[in-house]
Amino acid sequence: MATKTAFDDLGPEANKTVDEFMESAAHNFNLSPSATPPKAPADMGPPKDAHEAKERGNACYKARQYAEAVGYYEQAIKMCDDTEQLKIYYSNRSAAYFGLKMFIESRSDAIKCTELDSMWAKGWYRKGLAEEGLEKYHDAEESFRMGVDCAPRDEALQRALQEVKMML
Repeated sequence: MATKTAFDDLGPEANKTVDEFMESAAHNFNLSPSATPPKAPADMGPPKDAHEAKERGNACYKARQYAEAVGYYEQAIKMCDDTEQLKIYYSNRSAAYFGLKMFIESRSDAIKCTELDSMWAKGWYRKGLAEEGLEKYHDAEESFRMGVDCAPRDEALQRALQEVKMML
């Protein structure tokens, strides 16, 4: 009596080579097996301006390539002299540092956001998150409270404030 294996349920696909399987998958999903993938931001040369650097950083961030995102946000910061945009670039870099669990750097950039615009709730939110990461729960509570003062209807800030209060 033959023993059934996990591969028996795969049917004819189990006997295909990798190349045969990829060709079959490409055909089934209407893909060209020789299609070239889209260019990665690094393949595109240096960004021409701060906005392009930010967009590349955003693409890296969404792909969870946080270290690369930090680099692009750094370029955006260096190219920018507009305070409204600068706070966004610092906020984005703060988020990327947070993704890398580099909470000191994340907090530093969040502080820069609040210095550029003390009424921008997102800066306070980023600062509070970084402080939570550093286990500075009292500081995080104060940051989230400042954010709620700036944007009383912001549900994420209200939720973060309530959650950090439970940690005290």
